[in-house]
Amino acid sequence: MIENDSYRPLSGGLPGQAKMQCQAWLGAAAMLLLGAGLLVLPWVTLVGVPLLLLTAAWLTAERQVEAFPQREDLLLVSALSAQGLVWIGMLLVHGEGAEGLADAWPFALGLIVLVAFSRVRVAATWLWGGLALGSLAAGSWAVWQRIIERTSRADGHEPLHAILFGNLGLLMGLLCLAGLSWSFARRERWPWSLLLIAGGLSGLITSALSGSRGGWIGLPLAIWVLYRGHGRRLPLSWRMILMAALVTLLGSLYVMPQTGVASRVDNAVTSLRHYVAGDDDMNSVSARLEMWRGSSQLILERPLLGWGSSGYQAAMRERGAEGVQHPSLARHWHAHNEVLDAWVKRGVLGLVALLGLYFTPLWLFARGVGAGSGEQRALAVAGTLVPVAFIDFGLTYCFLAYPAGSLIYALLIATLWGLYRQAR
Repeated sequence: MIENDSYRPLSGGLPGQAKMQCQAWLGAAAMLLLGAGLLVLPWVTLVGVPLLLLTAAWLTAERQVEAFPQREDLLLVSALSAQGLVWIGMLLVHGEGAEGLADAWPFALGLIVLVAFSRVRVAATWLWGGLALGSLAAGSWAVWQRIIERTSRADGHEPLHAILFGNLGLLMGLLCLAGLSWSFARRERWPWSLLLIAGGLSGLITSALSGSRGGWIGLPLAIWVLYRGHGRRLPLSWRMILMAALVTLLGSLYVMPQTGVASRVDNAVTSLRHYVAGDDDMNSVSARLEMWRGSSQLILERPLLGWGSSGYQAAMRERGAEGVQHPSLARHWHAHNEVLDAWVKRGVLGLVALLGLYFTPLWLFARGVGAGSGEQRALAVAGTLVPVAFIDFGLTYCFLAYPAGSLIYALLIATLWGLYRQAR
């Protein structure tokens, strides 16, 4: 249900009531699309959400929420702006022109969403409902791909692939679980809570069927964030039941051969042993370790300005030609580690901008994880989980090297912050 009691009368153009209703439905459609379409209609969602919110803001004659920007808003604006501006600036420094502008514009769309939320009030109901539906749709699609189409890994479709699809599916599931503080505070608590729990389980299934191991590393930290937001308010008996259910689910996903989780974990352990033993065979684990070693050595050569995207690829090809590393690594265009990739390509400024992009929203949201109303806590937990998850994903892959990955991060952070500052 859309909350209209906070809207002010509007003047000019459409009658005020018609404008209010139109704006409310545009905002609701944006939130529903963001959650439901993120993994199944990625480009429609990533472009449609800013446009819908911008249109809703344009219909507003007066601001409907507290004054924007405040100090906290400026911190978030600075973090998004710095990432985009450093990206563009280092393109110019390295003589790459407009080649990588596609990597910078997602942060501009994130800023648009932030500004739109200074004029538009939207009920969080639509976001939680969209996230649950989107996670269930992604999980169903993953099951279809693995069981019916018999693909080796569930991978969604362009611009996503198995790693992006699986890890983002896991994030969707975690965000659904973050919404439980909101659902438990509602009169219709059980229908909403069961829907969000189903969405959370579906996210775990999506991740497992995609075979994306990187996201599993950060699960303990994500569970701790969820516990900080929800668990301490539950009776001890409920905590034990939920922990037992989670362990059972994760154990089932591991032992079931259809998920492929056990084989992927075993392969990773075996590959690591072979690499330590000096085996030259390249696999996903040894290739990452070699790319990290090569990127670190390139950083030592140019720590301040970096190499640029083209310069990095050329340097990696040269290393392969000289026999310093395996020649096959030259085909990879990013370092498979977000911190190393930012530093080796965009220098110290790129590293600082990335850390600001991670830790600014983490600091802003984490302060509200254990306090406030159920709606506030849910949004704070969700806003904390987004940078936590992307930091985790970035340990073994570069999500922000893809425009879709950057846009998903920017939109989620901007949307959750817009809703959070309204809930306060």
